[in-house]
Amino acid sequence: MDGVLVLWDVDHTLVDVDGLGREAYDLAFLRRFGRPVEHQPPMAGRTDRAIAADMLRRNGVAVTEGHLEDLREGAEAALDELAHLLPTRGRALPGAAEALSALAGRAGQTLLTGNVRRIAEVKLGPFGLTAHLDLDAGAYGWSHEVRAELVAIARANARARFDRHFAKVVLIGDTPEDVGAALHGEAGVVAVATGRYGADELDRAGAHVTLADLADTQRVLEAIRTAAR
Repeated sequence: MDGVLVLWDVDHTLVDVDGLGREAYDLAFLRRFGRPVEHQPPMAGRTDRAIAADMLRRNGVAVTEGHLEDLREGAEAALDELAHLLPTRGRALPGAAEALSALAGRAGQTLLTGNVRRIAEVKLGPFGLTAHLDLDAGAYGWSHEVRAELVAIARANARARFDRHFAKVVLIGDTPEDVGAALHGEAGVVAVATGRYGADELDRAGAHVTLADLADTQRVLEAIRTAAR
């Protein structure tokens, strides 16, 4: 698998944090704007920047760079405060740690996630899932509202970080948005039906390979090889 860069999604691909990310944004909104969130934006598959803008818009706050930054900083601080709940409310999904470990030394590994980097690190940290990931090579959800644009950002960051060109890029995620981002970025895509979308929906979105989960490490490796062709 030499020459392959694997881009991992976070939520419902590697971990399930039981909605703590949404709670952090809700708490940040309350603290920054003095009232609770009344109209929740959809979150699955979207970038934090898009979610934050939508949250402001739906709740009657002007979408300015200052308000966006206030909300981001507040959410990061709130999740830091809520992080002690992760070991009891959250979990690493079956096979996630084993898949990351099996790929170590065989492929480059980083994140492509809708999360802000700090939030991604906090979510993964308690479960020991960052050891084989080069987080500096990844692409995060504050760089662009459109998830599909993150693939090009990850390619550029990985090339600079590893000082090499990766002939093949494979994205692993659980939503049609992940699949669409990979296809837009001319990357292979392995979809996992561990979130709110079933295998049939992920297949229809165009996934090159769809797995029920990451539990069978050998199947995960085979899926990555297939998607990288």
